[in-house]
Amino acid sequence: MTAGPRPAPGSDVMSRTLRILVPALAALALLLPSCRRQGDEDAVVVVLEDMAGRVEARDADGLVRHLAADYSDFESRDREATRRMAGEYFRRFRGIKAKLLATRVALGEAGSATADVDVALYSGLASALRQAAGFPGENFRVSCALRRRGRWQVLSARWEYVPVSGLFPESLQALRELFPGA
Repeated sequence: MTAGPRPAPGSDVMSRTLRILVPALAALALLLPSCRRQGDEDAVVVVLEDMAGRVEARDADGLVRHLAADYSDFESRDREATRRMAGEYFRRFRGIKAKLLATRVALGEAGSATADVDVALYSGLASALRQAAGFPGENFRVSCALRRRGRWQVLSARWEYVPVSGLFPESLQALRELFPGA
């Protein structure tokens, strides 16, 4: 009986390594887009959270830095008009609090995304009143389109008052944590 060609020394180890390594690399390749999507979703949320922080800090310039150069809102305000509007609100109202209750992000193609955010807006006075009268402030739904060119920026935005009954279910839990007993 003649034997076939003998495998080269170490080829058994090589083939075993490839049998383990190839499926592991394939699994990693499948996971990378998912990790990137989660990273982009998180990055959008970070932008929106920073914008809420800029409102609380009364920083109109910092707020507007998150708006794209070609930004426009539902009333056709551009970046400069939005900066002026924010500045006016900051002059008129003291102790503004802006808390993101829930954020829903949908990633699109080629560095685009949309986000719907429930936001509770209230002032320091409303914080004091919440204990006495159970007033949870005013809630708004902000819908925006974003684009990533190096960093995420808001292209357009629309907002409207939303009664408590119209909030996302996950926003209700966040609102209860902000205003216990409200």
